[in-house]
Amino acid sequence: MRIGSRLLFNSILIAVLSILATALLIGYMSFHYGQQILEDEARNRLMLVRDMKADEIRRYFTAMQRECTLFSNDPTVIDAMKDLNKGFLLYAGEVSNKGMDKYKDATINNYIAEFSADYSKDNGGIAFDATPYLNATNANTFALQYNYIFNNPYGIDKEEKLTYVDDGSLYSKFHAQYHEHLRELKLLFGLEDIFLVDAKTGNIVYTVAKGLDFTTSLINGPYANTALGRVFNQANVGNGTKSVIVSEYEAYAPSNDDQACFIATPIYDNGLKVGILIFQLDANTVNEIMTSDGRWSEIGLGKTGEVYLFDANHRVLNNSRFFVEEPEGFEKLLQANSVSAEDMTRIKAKQNNIGLMKVNTYAVAEALQGKTGFIVYKDYRGVEVLGAYEPLNIGGLKWGILAKIDTAEAFSPIYALAKKLTISLLIISLLIISFAVFAGIALARQISEPIKKLSSAIRLLAESHDLTKRINYENKDEIGDMVTSLNQLLEKFQRSYQETAMSSEKVQNTAHKLMVLADEIDNREAMHKFEDNFEAVHDKTKELKTAGDALNELSGRLQQLSRQFKVFEEDSDKTNW
Repeated sequence: MRIGSRLLFNSILIAVLSILATALLIGYMSFHYGQQILEDEARNRLMLVRDMKADEIRRYFTAMQRECTLFSNDPTVIDAMKDLNKGFLLYAGEVSNKGMDKYKDATINNYIAEFSADYSKDNGGIAFDATPYLNATNANTFALQYNYIFNNPYGIDKEEKLTYVDDGSLYSKFHAQYHEHLRELKLLFGLEDIFLVDAKTGNIVYTVAKGLDFTTSLINGPYANTALGRVFNQANVGNGTKSVIVSEYEAYAPSNDDQACFIATPIYDNGLKVGILIFQLDANTVNEIMTSDGRWSEIGLGKTGEVYLFDANHRVLNNSRFFVEEPEGFEKLLQANSVSAEDMTRIKAKQNNIGLMKVNTYAVAEALQGKTGFIVYKDYRGVEVLGAYEPLNIGGLKWGILAKIDTAEAFSPIYALAKKLTISLLIISLLIISFAVFAGIALARQISEPIKKLSSAIRLLAESHDLTKRINYENKDEIGDMVTSLNQLLEKFQRSYQETAMSSEKVQNTAHKLMVLADEIDNREAMHKFEDNFEAVHDKTKELKTAGDALNELSGRLQQLSRQFKVFEEDSDKTNW
């Protein structure tokens, strides 16, 4: 590669490597620190949402527990428990003249059939198994359910509107007395239902909503082994104790297998336990708290963030954002995660995934082990997310809460910045490279022009053999030093040439004299003198020959140097574009 090309190539290479190294360093540092800043911001935001929702859940359940305790001490509730239990025990006998077979047949053939149809619709065609209900039903059950449910003029799901049944019974008298008060309490606190249960028999002597569980026993009835039955039994332990029991969320058949949570506490009258007060909480209340009623972005969760509550069995207790916003895609996701066909049917029919979806991720497992933290992990969708989790103790239950957002969204600003930075660096790099090319060309010209001039001068010297000429170059640089040395060499050779010429002239004069003298001398003495002069002439001739050889050598070197500079000059001309 020629000198000019090498200069240009090296200039560009140095510039490009410098730019790339700087750009890579700046890009890496910008991306790394930017990502760290965004991760810290996401951590703070997710922890804030997590803590906010955890506080809301705690306040909600604390409030429900407190209200349950207050209600149990309400004189009206205490009287209602005693009076309705008294009327319940007498009811079958008071209305026996109406014909118990009539109540039983109507209940079985009509109400159960109507309820089963409603249940099947709400569960995607899954049939209701009435066998446990029918096997554990007594005369009181059929009579009261006939009058307050089947024969209710308001129809199914609106039974609570009925206040009085004109059947002449003591129970109906007390029901008319207390029902509106208890119904107002249910509506005021957003409860699904309120139960009054006899402590001795476990009989549900009253409910506001009047479902299929009304009048059944929580000791040996069809719903004894449900969450409702378990909180009853736990709250009914001992005498004189005042504990508040909270159940896990479970599918509850009388509520069409919707998720239900129950809170129970004993009712005492003058130190004597007369019954158990039970609240059935509305699962939608917790769902609205956790989903912010669908306003995820407003609480800082962007387009992919969500927060959910889960129990000890890893079941999610509120709707997934992705189910709400894209149900079809979410259903495919659940199918891929081995959700049972029955649960999938229920999810589609109920249009919610509450209690029907399990999440077995690292964050959930950590929270259920009592740990609080923030991690990057793959969620139940298999998508990388940032997640903030913590355990949640609700009424002695070990739950957990987690707030998360996709890393792709959390880091999207730095990804966008990195893209813009890359484009900017490419543009800047092209500009600098262009500048380097022009600078390289200018540098090559700056170096080559003096060399071209020097080459031309040397070529003229070599061609003319004129040792009197000198090269003019005023710059104090390496080329100037070379020109000075060359001029000094020329000066030296000029002196040598001049001395040689003078010696040659002297030799010629001496030779002429000797020739003349040779004609004149004829004696031996003259001959000896001639020999001495001849030796001197011979020595001078050898000096002349040496000087001539040196002059020829100088001429050859100048011609060689001229050829070298001519090559460089041609190379310089090729790089001057």
